[in-house]
Order: sequence, then structure tokens, then C-alpha cells
Amino acid sequence: MREWLSIPFSAVYSQPTMACYELNFTVSAPGRSTTFIEFSPNGRFLAVGDQGSFVYILDRLAGFHPTISTATPDKPTALVWETPKVFYVGLSDGCFIHYQVDLGGRKLVKGATNSVFRGVFPITAMALDVESKTLVLSVGPEVFAFRRIRTTSMCACLLVR
Repeated sequence: MREWLSIPFSAVYSQPTMACYELNFTVSAPGRSTTFIEFSPNGRFLAVGDQGSFVYILDRLAGFHPTISTATPDKPTALVWETPKVFYVGLSDGCFIHYQVDLGGRKLVKGATNSVFRGVFPITAMALDVESKTLVLSVGPEVFAFRRIRTTSMCACLLVR
């Protein structure tokens, strides 16, 4: 019936975990002070946010050296990938921006900027459910959900908290 309840507490937590990593290589930080690092869904790109108001894209195929970078209007504070080449960056001024990686042009193509929360609080965390096209942001003490409007790459607010 509830046999799992009779397992001793220490036995549950003595199982091997993913906490055992060994250093494989190091990656030099491309900027002054890293605010976030996030792998793309396919693991090829590593996005690095810098307090100097830059986002760097490091390419695994180039040994994780900075391949592309862009200046952002304010300090980047959070990032979430939508596809292996498309992502959103949250900023310290409460705005978030849609970007696309253009490998051929070696640049980041800036899309729509959403400034609903401009100047209120920084965006501190972002999550994206690609299937439902729902982007969730933590802004100050609240959490907000947005739905993607495909034709414009803008997002419309669904709910508060």
C-alpha cells in the first residue's frame, strides 16, 4: 500500500545524485561581471549577460569563445531561450527584448521590446512554455504571464501573480 513510507530517511538521500561533476574545461567570461548564463535548447550556444549592458553568445563549435554580442539598453538580468536561435532578455529597468541569432550576419537581430514594467523593478527571472507560448516573468514582488502574439513577436499580459 504505502510501502515507500517505510523506507528510512537516510536511505532516500544516500542515492547517487547529479551533484558529482568534474571540471572539463573553463570558459573565460567575455565581460566585466556575469549576471546570468543560459544554454540554448540544443546546447550549441551559451548566452552570457554582463553588467556592462551586453549579451554575449558563445558558440560551442568555436570552443565557447564569444561569437556574437550586442549592447542592451540597460543591464541584462535574465534570459530564456525560445528556440535554439531565439531568446528573450530581461533587463534591470523592467523591459524585456526579443532577439534572434543571425550566424551568417554574425549579429543578434533585435525584435520587439516590451516596456510594460519600465522603471518599476528589474526582471529577476524568466520562464517560457514554448507549447502554450506563455512567457512568465518575475518583476519585483509579482509574477506576470504573457502570451506571445506570433505576428509581431510582442507579448500580451495574461494574468498577474
